[in-house]
Amino acid sequence: MSPVTETARGALADATIHREWVAAYRTPEAQKFYETAFDELLREVDAPAGATFLDAGCGSCAKSILLAGRGMRVVGTDFSSDALRLAAETVLAHGVSGRITLRQGDLLNLPFEDGEFRYILCWGVLMHVPELQRALAELARVLAPGGKLVVSEGNMHSLQSFALRALKKMLGRGRGRVMRVPAGLESHEQTGHGALLTRQTDMVWLAAECRRLGLDLTRRRAGQFTELYVLAPWRWLRQAMHAFNDVWFRFVRLPGPAFANILIFEKRA
Repeated sequence: MSPVTETARGALADATIHREWVAAYRTPEAQKFYETAFDELLREVDAPAGATFLDAGCGSCAKSILLAGRGMRVVGTDFSSDALRLAAETVLAHGVSGRITLRQGDLLNLPFEDGEFRYILCWGVLMHVPELQRALAELARVLAPGGKLVVSEGNMHSLQSFALRALKKMLGRGRGRVMRVPAGLESHEQTGHGALLTRQTDMVWLAAECRRLGLDLTRRRAGQFTELYVLAPWRWLRQAMHAFNDVWFRFVRLPGPAFANILIFEKRA
C-alpha cells in the first residue's frame, strides 16, 4: 500500500468525518432527493425485489438503508471499524438489520470471491481513494458477468467545479493544493486526522478505464446539479438549490453541467 493511501486513510478511518458528512448531506431536503433518486436508480438497473447489492465503501450506511427500504438485501463493507460501528447504529435505528450485513473489507482487496455480486453500489467513495485503478479493478473482479456497477462521483467539468475554481483563483484562496491527474482534479485538505483526498473525476477517463476492465458504460446521468447547499447561509437559498436539483434530476438529466454524475456499468459476459 502506498504512503499516499496510508495518509488518506487516516482522515477516513475515524467516525468523526462520517458524522460530519451525515450532518451536512443527510438533511431532510437532501434525503427527499435521495429517495427519488434511488426509486429511479433501481428501475434503471432492473434489480428484482430481494436482490443482493454490495455497498462498497458503505461508511455510515445511508445508501444501504435506501436499498434495504426498497426490498433489497445489502452487504455493506468499509475498511474503517469506526465507520462500521456508526453504520451498525444507523442500521439498527432504521429497523433494517435483517436486510443489511456489515463486513469489514478493503476496497483495494475486497474479501469476496470473483463474480460474487450481481449488483454493486459505490457512491461517493472512489473520490477519496488514491489508488483508483486498483479499486476499480477490485470492483470489476467481484462483479458477476452481466452484473451492474453503479458509481456516483463528482464531475470535474461541472459548472459548480468551474465556478469554484475560478472564484478561488480570483481570491487567491484554497484549503489545499489541487493537482491535475489523468483521473481528474485531486485536492488534499488537512483535517484533524490527516490529509483528506477528494477527487473531481474526469468522466471520460473513468469510462475508458472501466471499459479496459471489461465494464461497459450503459448509462450516465445527472445526480444533484450542485452540492453548494452545504455552504448556503440561508434556509430559503438551500431550499431553492434542492428544488433546482430535483428538477434537473427528474426532467433535464444532462450530466455534463451537473456536479454529481451517476454512471451505470455492465460487466461483459
